[in-house]
Amino acid sequence: MTLSGCATLPPSGISGEPALDVPTHWSFTAPDGQGVVVGNWWHSFGDPTLNALVDAALDANPDLAIAVARLAQARALRSGVRAERRPKIDAVAGAERGRNSSAEPKTERTAVGLRATWEVDLFDRTTLAMRAAEDDAEGALQALQAARISLAADVSTAYLELRTLAQRLTLQREAIHIAQRQIEVSQHKLAAGHATSSDVEHRRRELAEKQATMTQLNGEYQMQLHRLSLLLGDGQVPQLENLHLPIASPAPPSLLLPVELLERRPDVLHQAHALDAALVRAGMARREVYPSLQIAWQRGKERIAQAGGSAAPQLVIGYGLSISLPLLDGGRIRTNIAIREAQVQEAMAVYEKALLEALIDAETALTQWSMADESLLERQRAESAAAIAARNATSLYEAGMADLELVLAAQLSHLHTRDALAQAIGSHGVAAIGLRRAFAGEI
Repeated sequence: MTLSGCATLPPSGISGEPALDVPTHWSFTAPDGQGVVVGNWWHSFGDPTLNALVDAALDANPDLAIAVARLAQARALRSGVRAERRPKIDAVAGAERGRNSSAEPKTERTAVGLRATWEVDLFDRTTLAMRAAEDDAEGALQALQAARISLAADVSTAYLELRTLAQRLTLQREAIHIAQRQIEVSQHKLAAGHATSSDVEHRRRELAEKQATMTQLNGEYQMQLHRLSLLLGDGQVPQLENLHLPIASPAPPSLLLPVELLERRPDVLHQAHALDAALVRAGMARREVYPSLQIAWQRGKERIAQAGGSAAPQLVIGYGLSISLPLLDGGRIRTNIAIREAQVQEAMAVYEKALLEALIDAETALTQWSMADESLLERQRAESAAAIAARNATSLYEAGMADLELVLAAQLSHLHTRDALAQAIGSHGVAAIGLRRAFAGEI
C-alpha cells in the first residue's frame, strides 16, 4: 500500500511508508463471486422494504449528517487556502494632522487609493498548504463514504435480524401450542393411570420455558425495532410487514486481493490522506526558517496642506519588495516542527492500524461467510430429516401404531430444527452483508 505522495521528505526516523507487510492472498479460499461489490449492494437481496429502509437512512441518519458537515467544512477551508495564493487588493484611506516642531505650522494629510500585495511562493509554502487542504477535503470525502457503507450494513443487519426474530416468534407460538397439547395428553394419561403427576409437572415446566423464550424473543424484537428507528434518524418505529417470510442471501461477490482491497476501502484511504496531510504540514513547518518575499503596489491620491489651507490632490503610485527572515523567535519554529513531526508519527500509527483492521475485517468476513455457509447446509439437512420423522410419526399414529404423544414429540423436534434453520438463514444473510461491508468501495 503506497501513499498518494507529497513533495516533502518525511521527518527523520519516519519512512513515510507503513511497516505492515500486506499478504498476497487471503487465508480462506475466496468464494466464487459475481462481480465486485457495487455501490447499492443491498439491492442484491431483492427486498423492496430493505431498499427503502437503507435509502431512508442514507437521507436522514444524524451521524451521516455530521460527516456531510465535516466534508463541507474541509471543502470550504480548501477554498480559503486557494484564495491565499492569489494577490490581495484593498481599498485604503487615511487622514493625519500634525507638525514636526512647534515652530512649524500644522499640516494635514489625506490619502485614498488601492493597495495590492502578493506573497511570492518561493519555497512552496502556499503550494504545500493547498496540498494539505486538498488531502483534508479528500479525506473527509472518504470518511463520508466509509460512514455510508457502515450505515447501509448496519441497517441491513438490523432488518435481517428482525426478520429472523419474526420467524422464530412464529415458530415459538407453534411450539407453545404443541406443549399445551402435550400437557393435555399427560393429564389424560394421569387420569387413566398411565402417567404420574411428575410427568404432568414436567410438561408444565417445558411449557413455562417455551413461554419464557417467547418473552425473550419479543424483547429482542422490540430492541431491534428501536435500533432500526435510531439508524433511520427519525425516531419513529418503522411499520414492517411480512417479516416472518424467509429471505434468500445473494451469491457472494468477487473478492479483491488484499492490496487491491486496501486501495479501495474508504476508511483506509481516509487515513492515508490524513497521513499525507501530516507529512505536508511537517514540510511546511520546516520551511518557516526560510525567508519570505512579498510584493506590494499602491495607487491613490494624496493631499498635503497646511492647517486651514488648501492643496490639490496628487496622484501617487508606489511599489516595493519586502523580505522577512526569522532570526530570533524564542524557539517557536523548532517547537512547531517537533509538533508536526509528532503528528506525522501519530498519523502513521493510525494509518497502519487502519490497514491492519481492514485486513482483519476482510478475513473475519470470509471466515463468517464460510462458517455460515457450512452451517446452513447442515441445518437444512437436519430440518429435512426432522420433517421426515414428523411425517412418519403422523402416519404411524393414523395407522394406530403409535400414540399422539409420539406425534407431538416429533412435531416439536421438527420445530426445533426449523428454529435452528431460521437462525442459520439469518446468520447467512448477516455474513453476506459482512462480506459486502468489508469489500465495498463507495456508495
